[in-house]
Amino acid sequence: MIKENTVTTKVRELLSKMTHGWTFREQQAAFVGNQRTPDIIAMRDGRETVAIEAKSYKADIADAIDELQTDYFGQRLKPLYQRVSPTLTAGLALRYPKAVQNIDDDDLEHALVHTDEIDYCVITADSEGNFPKSGYATGSLRDIATALHIGASPTKKIAEVAEVYSAGMEEWSKDIERSIQERPVIGDMLAEILGQEATEEACKMACMFVIDAFIFQNAVAGKNGFEEVRGLEHYDDDAQINYKGIIADWVRILKVNYVPIFNDVVALVKVMREYDVAMARRVLKGLLQTANEICQSHLAQVQEIGGELFQKLVVDRDYVKAHYTLPASAALLSALVCPDIDLDNLPKVADYACGTGALINGVYKRVQQLYERKTGRSSREIHRKMVENNLAASDIFPHATHLTFTAMAATHPTTTLGKTRVITAPYGIQEDESYKIGSLELLDTQQLDLRTMGTFAEQIIGDDDIATVDYKREFPDDEMDIVIINPPFTRPCDNNSQKGKAVFKGKNRDDEEKKLMQAELNKKPIRIANGTMGLGSYFVDMSDRKLKVGGTMGFILPASILTGSTMEKLRRMLAEEYHDVIVVTIAGGGGYESAFSHDTNMAECMVVATKGVGQNTGQARFVCLTARPEGLLSAQNLSVLIRSENIENELTIGDAVVGQIIECSIKKSVWGISRVRSMALCQIAQNLEDGKLSLPRLLNSHSLPICYLDDIGEVGYNARSIKDEVAGIGAFRIREGAPLSSDTYPALWKVHAQTQRAIQTPPNANGRINAGKRRQAERILARASRTHYHVNLGFSANSVIASWTDESTIGVASMINLKLSDPQCEVMWTLWTNSTLGLLCHWMNANKRQAGRGVYTQTTVKSVPTLDVRKLNDEQLAAADAIFADLKAARMLPYNECVWDEWRHVLDARLLAEVLGITDRKTHEAMHRLREMLCAEPTIAGTKKSTCDLEEERAKFDLGGCPAADKQALDAQQARLRQQGIYLP
Repeated sequence: MIKENTVTTKVRELLSKMTHGWTFREQQAAFVGNQRTPDIIAMRDGRETVAIEAKSYKADIADAIDELQTDYFGQRLKPLYQRVSPTLTAGLALRYPKAVQNIDDDDLEHALVHTDEIDYCVITADSEGNFPKSGYATGSLRDIATALHIGASPTKKIAEVAEVYSAGMEEWSKDIERSIQERPVIGDMLAEILGQEATEEACKMACMFVIDAFIFQNAVAGKNGFEEVRGLEHYDDDAQINYKGIIADWVRILKVNYVPIFNDVVALVKVMREYDVAMARRVLKGLLQTANEICQSHLAQVQEIGGELFQKLVVDRDYVKAHYTLPASAALLSALVCPDIDLDNLPKVADYACGTGALINGVYKRVQQLYERKTGRSSREIHRKMVENNLAASDIFPHATHLTFTAMAATHPTTTLGKTRVITAPYGIQEDESYKIGSLELLDTQQLDLRTMGTFAEQIIGDDDIATVDYKREFPDDEMDIVIINPPFTRPCDNNSQKGKAVFKGKNRDDEEKKLMQAELNKKPIRIANGTMGLGSYFVDMSDRKLKVGGTMGFILPASILTGSTMEKLRRMLAEEYHDVIVVTIAGGGGYESAFSHDTNMAECMVVATKGVGQNTGQARFVCLTARPEGLLSAQNLSVLIRSENIENELTIGDAVVGQIIECSIKKSVWGISRVRSMALCQIAQNLEDGKLSLPRLLNSHSLPICYLDDIGEVGYNARSIKDEVAGIGAFRIREGAPLSSDTYPALWKVHAQTQRAIQTPPNANGRINAGKRRQAERILARASRTHYHVNLGFSANSVIASWTDESTIGVASMINLKLSDPQCEVMWTLWTNSTLGLLCHWMNANKRQAGRGVYTQTTVKSVPTLDVRKLNDEQLAAADAIFADLKAARMLPYNECVWDEWRHVLDARLLAEVLGITDRKTHEAMHRLREMLCAEPTIAGTKKSTCDLEEERAKFDLGGCPAADKQALDAQQARLRQQGIYLP
């Protein structure tokens, strides 16, 4: 057996080869006044020093954790070992697997390189950076190298520097705002340069540009190629800010490149000085002091984490009023689209709506990590090639391309760059009176025109000082190895968000201009795009064109794309033309809890797919997370688990179950597996759709005749066809609460959960045929029915999916008609649909983008699985009639409370026993477990905290009846079932 110390020595050697820039020292007394020696001390400039404690497989990893916390945390480091903090605040605990120690010395390196059974965890002094939060992770040395790099991130220092940065922006942007109030021309110029109205946020962006420019200037000052550029300390003694000197230094940098960072900031400073010299002097001096304080912080390599810092400020404070990708989400998607790299063919990566640059820079960080791990050399060697040729990004906002390029270039700021593929795309009206639609111009072209400032701004600032840069504007089709994107969506996709963006909407863009831009979009050739849900599918369409065969696409879009009929072409493309498809959703209760983007109050999905037909084309891995990844390290770990060849149903990190995973066909028109906490429920639903009732913990299954709603009836017309008085296309004039007359027709128009808790409900409106619309009205009336399907069901509000009316009634909006082909089956279908099994069928394939709601459209509702009532005999239908007569007036609880709804229990029990002939106790017990599982699903539970009080509703809405009579009726039903030996909970 190999000794633990021998293994540790080899681990130190291998980690040194995998982690460029790190120094590893073994068994060194690194602390002042403490002679204890950690197994390994790991150091890198700009990162926390990390103590590594390793244990044999025979030991408990908790012993290593205890040593780190008791003997080392808080101990003052000797100067040689100090990097960011003077004391030790980070540690890594390891436990070697038995297979590594029970071998010969000659085989040790091979065993360590190839094992993925090393237990490890990251521990921090304040516990906030602990990974996992409980227990330990298991992985390879590559995973440990990643954990070391991320776990050593000086988060406390980043937060301190971010506060300085934020305070500087807040303070000096107000000076610009005051100046704009006195001199509106400054606001006009600011708007032209930034491409948006000169709001409070725009003034903060201007300050952000200046701070970034100063920080970047300080990083390159005096370095090779920037010998004449001065550091910030050069200006410290200036009583008045040296405006000309600053501009001269920035122009020197511009002549090398870095145009996305410095071009607009030079213009901004020139404009401020042109119209308000005193303000310009104050703001420049204040922002210089802010930048100087940041550069003089304990972060020796502030530029290395500059991208994370800038992104954190913009995302957390929402300065740009958009829904940008959260850092952990970006890390997960980046790792999924780039699991590995080919050193001989470094990937070409594009993001056509780059925002803060979180996604494309996430992939670039991933490429750098993999390069250094594979070669042991600095990623500086590939920096110029990657930035000039392989990283392509575009956005319509200058601040977005500024942030993206700043983070991109900041990893190796002194590397001279001659070209850039980071482009601010032309958007809106152009100088030639044409209209451009940003990156979507690439739908029918292979290059982007450069955005220009307004003529006014060009005249003021001149262009003598602005360097000529080699912009690589080409974005050829079939070029990219990776396309990663979180495209913009519109308000209709996010009913709960107050910051959703309409297509081409802008404060300074009138309706006519929006129409002209929409007309430009309509000219573009598309394959799978559909404008109903905004621009997201257009970006996917474009990304497919730019991606080469064998390349990987990764995008974030509203979760409704998985079920909505308008996105069926998109799903079909992925099912037929791609392979290795991965779909990730979050089973959160609230909208924000189920989103991957910041400030997005709706469920989103993350989709990854590789272009071209492969062995698993038509299959997908569906991953439903319990929550967003807790941090960058969790995201990296998750990506490994998701892409693992040996998948388990549960995804675990440490002691916590973080998600569920299942592989299944995506050849169906609807991809229902999204935002699900229990994959066992999905399996039950899939089996039911296939005609097998396989309930939880039930070894045997029961055969049931199952079909789709479209097979047994016709879906009614939509609300606009029935009532659209504004556009004049509706056949009826609908009046709520009005009494029927000889020339009006009953309608079930309004949903009111509190008064519609029973299966049977009366019409609540009437319709009068509009003049000239009789033929249209006759078509609508031909589909009027007693059966109605609730397509906009609130699980925590509504008690019935299928509402019954005594006479044929026009049902619309949420209560759409379903006219069965055989009227004798209507009662049975209504009972089934309102049962727990009907809930399962509805929930599984519903659009679950909103908290506590399952939505269908007039088209998608046709594909809801249902009992094939046509195959039941007369005796079964008669039994259904009897059940309906007893239960039609029973007021049931909302579906999220069905686990303790005694009337629902009776409905389920009688349906199984008296109609389907299933009477065994085990099946009825399993039915209750199914109710428990459904109520535990966050998408059904929603965010509602209160429970339904039926008696309070009875009094409030004067519903009649009394509690005693209801209880007597319920007791009679329960007694009848128990006498038959039927189990009730």
